[in-house]
Amino acid sequence: MWSVYLDSNPIRTASTRGLGLVSRRAYYGPLAPLRSRQISKAPLPGRQWVRVRNTLAGISGTDIAQVHLRLHSQVSLAALPRRSRLYLGHEVVGEVREIGPDVAFLRVGDRVAYQFDQFCATRGIEPLCRQCAVGNFALCENRYLPGPAAIGGGWSDEMILHERQLYLVPDDLSDEQAVLLDPAAVALHTVLRCPPQPSENVLVIGGGTIGLLTTQVARILAPNASVATVARYPAQVEMATRMGATRILYEDEGMAAVAGHTGGRRYKRRFGPEVLIGGFDVVFDTIGSPETMQNAILWTRGGGVVVQAGTHLAPSSVDLTPIWHQELTIVGSTGHGSETWPSDAGPAPWVGWTGDNGAQATTFALAAALMRDQRLTPQLLITHRFPLQEFRQALSVAKDKRTHNSIKVLLDGHTRGSRTSQPARTGVARTAAARAQVR
Repeated sequence: MWSVYLDSNPIRTASTRGLGLVSRRAYYGPLAPLRSRQISKAPLPGRQWVRVRNTLAGISGTDIAQVHLRLHSQVSLAALPRRSRLYLGHEVVGEVREIGPDVAFLRVGDRVAYQFDQFCATRGIEPLCRQCAVGNFALCENRYLPGPAAIGGGWSDEMILHERQLYLVPDDLSDEQAVLLDPAAVALHTVLRCPPQPSENVLVIGGGTIGLLTTQVARILAPNASVATVARYPAQVEMATRMGATRILYEDEGMAAVAGHTGGRRYKRRFGPEVLIGGFDVVFDTIGSPETMQNAILWTRGGGVVVQAGTHLAPSSVDLTPIWHQELTIVGSTGHGSETWPSDAGPAPWVGWTGDNGAQATTFALAAALMRDQRLTPQLLITHRFPLQEFRQALSVAKDKRTHNSIKVLLDGHTRGSRTSQPARTGVARTAAARAQVR
């Protein structure tokens, strides 16, 4: 099996960080943790595990951050257990090639997408932890316990996963849609953490994949809201407009543009900070840098909500006084799990859902239904596609958005070139069964 992964050897990591101060090429060089090689084909580690032949994989912002070793040793995440080999690529669609004897929801030939990391069900833990019991699988309290680990990722020929980590892709989604189920679900979960209301002023900070999809989801849930997007590059500006942004804010416009758009009032000392009274009702920060976090807090009206979905992996200094002075609510968002469709957002996209307070389903199932109805269109974000073995060039294009006008870059598992999506070989009845398995 040919695979791309990170070798967390501390000598490789330290030397690459040092050389990276001189040249970014160090992160792709022979001494870097980024590795590609043939590895021995491993047997299935359990009776409910599955082998998947990968078709398409995406390059995410998380992948780029990991390749460039952006996890600082002084942030809390650095204390979590890490394996010596980290397989890259969590945005992936492929075909089931082998199943264990106790696999219940999948068959050989099924088309699947990677959906969840380890959680209670994949560990065989009962009773479920309090997070898994309510569908918050990304917050599973047992996810870091020792146990069989996935082999391979999206940037590999194959991957071996527990069946409960996979989503059975509906027949009516193309491979290009299916490979982007993960970022679509992340954006959907982000907006559902604080669904915008009609007539509200909403801001999405970030013109990358997650930011653009967050813009589109906000427009789906609140068609009458004003949705502004902070975008940096021309391709992002154009796509944000297609995704439903009613206003584009540029980085250099700052608080003056926010005040003009929302009717807020600015107060500023001659040689000091400035503050805004008024502002956006809800701000979704999909970048998470110290600058965007600061802007999100400063640009939100009193009593408003900031949803922090961006990931910044280094210590930062942010003025937190607006949180108490303006009585802001700060909400975190990570991954996805199960969702409740808001009762005031119109009929649920999938008629089979049930729930006490509106329709409920996994975030993937909800995203797939919105894609089927052409209301959520992540495939429009695909700008580049490379054979899998050209992953280094693909990484360069994905990172340098200004030069290449890139948004979403894909890796094709058929290394001799891209191929047109073929009809899936899944059954509607088993699609529904698999959709319900993690409720």
